[in-house]
Amino acid sequence: MKKMLANKARRYMGCLLALLLMASCATSKKVAQILPLAPGIDIVFTGESPDSVYVAVAPIPTDTNLFIKEYYESIDHGRRDVYAVKDGRVHIVPDSVPSYYNISCDDYLLSSCYMRSSEHLDFTVADYCKRNYKLTGGIYDLQIPYNKEFHALRSKLFKLSRYKLTELELDSLSREMHSLLDKIMSESHPEAATRAAVLLDEDIVPYAYDRLPQGSENTLYYTDLRARRNSGVRSENQEKMMNTSMETSAPAPEVALNSLDGQIFNISELRGKWVILDFWVSWCGPCRKGFEKMKKLYEEYSDSLEIVGIACGDQTETWSNLVKELDLPWKNLLAPSPESNGGTVAGFPVPAYPTKVIIDPEGRLCDFTVGEDDGFYNRFVNMVK
Repeated sequence: MKKMLANKARRYMGCLLALLLMASCATSKKVAQILPLAPGIDIVFTGESPDSVYVAVAPIPTDTNLFIKEYYESIDHGRRDVYAVKDGRVHIVPDSVPSYYNISCDDYLLSSCYMRSSEHLDFTVADYCKRNYKLTGGIYDLQIPYNKEFHALRSKLFKLSRYKLTELELDSLSREMHSLLDKIMSESHPEAATRAAVLLDEDIVPYAYDRLPQGSENTLYYTDLRARRNSGVRSENQEKMMNTSMETSAPAPEVALNSLDGQIFNISELRGKWVILDFWVSWCGPCRKGFEKMKKLYEEYSDSLEIVGIACGDQTETWSNLVKELDLPWKNLLAPSPESNGGTVAGFPVPAYPTKVIIDPEGRLCDFTVGEDDGFYNRFVNMVK
């Protein structure tokens, strides 16, 4: 009898210990589930992993008056950290302020993202060579309404793709995008709305910006969007300036800039001749392509034409060496970049390179051409006939 009671007691104690152990495990699991994840970015490589991850971190600019080039220059000057990958994992420590994170490994850019110091992002990389990854957490858990439709339409309206469109097709797609943006902006969380808007080309951004939901000024992408909007509005203003000049045959602005010999040159000295102003920059391939055609034009019309090349924002040494290397036979001047002066150079709107301007012998504006266009040379020839 005593033996039976002892056995029952042992079984009872065993069951009790098992129950207590299960309860303890369940409690530990619940505690683990409710504990907040550490702030920062956790990267997990599910496939092949690199030895290190490189992270450039820069505070998000707060100046809402920047243009897009200035904005990206500011976030290019942040600190750069290196993290060793251990067992396919990396934890990136967050900055103390809302910041931009540019993450890469080997020669591959993995992703760029924005994050506040208290937030946590999960970054799962299946194949870093093909940029096959998924980013979740923070603002990236907020979906853009009509996301698939938005990205399909956005790709059709990329400036680099627009040459395939007729004017009617472009107009139709633009109206379609405006209608879609009306819905997206009215239904989006502010963080998702600003993130969608920065994906647009600069000429569409002002429309999206004017329809942002309340609270968008506090979002991570807001100053990025403002910079794009500022650049988009500036481009519109430049176009208006060009159109107004063409309609009124307005007098050309005075140009007084440094020449290669260090002297100030004024364009008014060329009055009585046709003048072509060629705004260019050293890194511009189409600019260099146009130089050979300009040389032929300069030689053919040497009695009645003067060409003035105006390099924009180049270093003095780079500019002077390139003028000699390319053997540019006309007057060459150096000017600050249009980004540093509201989109203008010496009073002329310069939205892109090259920008060419024709001025008649009386000093009136006759033609603005943005980009390297064969039609420009034909128009000049017809003017001087």
